[in-house]
Amino acid sequence: MIAAGPTSSALRAPAQPLAPGQNFGDMTRTVATSDLVVNVADHPPYMVVPTHEHANTYLCVVVAGAFELRAGRREDCNAGSTIAYPAGHIHENRFGHQASRCVNIHFGPTWTSERWVRDWLRDYHHVGIGRNARALRRLDREMRADDSAAPLATASAAIELLADTIRADGPRGRPPWLARAIDMIESDLACAPTLNQLASEIGLHPAHLSRAFRKACGETLGEFVRRRRVEEAERALASDLSLAEIAALAGFSDQAHFTRVFRRHFGVPPGARRRAMQLSF
Repeated sequence: MIAAGPTSSALRAPAQPLAPGQNFGDMTRTVATSDLVVNVADHPPYMVVPTHEHANTYLCVVVAGAFELRAGRREDCNAGSTIAYPAGHIHENRFGHQASRCVNIHFGPTWTSERWVRDWLRDYHHVGIGRNARALRRLDREMRADDSAAPLATASAAIELLADTIRADGPRGRPPWLARAIDMIESDLACAPTLNQLASEIGLHPAHLSRAFRKACGETLGEFVRRRRVEEAERALASDLSLAEIAALAGFSDQAHFTRVFRRHFGVPPGARRRAMQLSF
């Protein structure tokens, strides 16, 4: 689970306005029922979505692939992420090396008149529910159906996913110390604190911290640090730094270690990823 992002005013580029129910990408299916519009948007590798804002509140569900969200700061939105955008939230997206699919749930006035929905949707949220979450898989399945019951089933699946996301974002889903632990790690990824150091600083037993972190984030502390290092290293590929310099700055023991972890995470070695990035611009 990821803490809420900064206000959208941090972006300075003029924002392209999008009408209710509209998204970038190849919108392969749209289901409209009552005051709810749900669409599937497919995105090719390395697609760059320009700075924009939506006229209505909506929830983006990352079913496959991943993208980098830029809204004052950068956040990685991987498969299993749900991102709630209030109306007027300004952001841009940069998709990764894999084809990506998002299911977008657009809420109309009737929905935002419900207090429990309105109170939660008035702010930006980025919540990780997991790519194999039952509600996510059900919504993806219903968006592929084409029978007469599909609109009703899609609306029901969307409601279930929204409820699960709000639950996961509540106090029971996110330990109060989690944001602090992540901030400590993110402040110096190359020299991230050990489990014992984190536990001592936060005031928890290391075993409890390890179990609770995995339950809240869907990955171990070690997996989180490794993923964040390789993601930051990927961003650095756009610079003039050598692969050896990037490996050292990201906290890898050497370039060979960096290459192994990068290939395992992205499916290609860093040199090939750099060449692909250069060709995409």
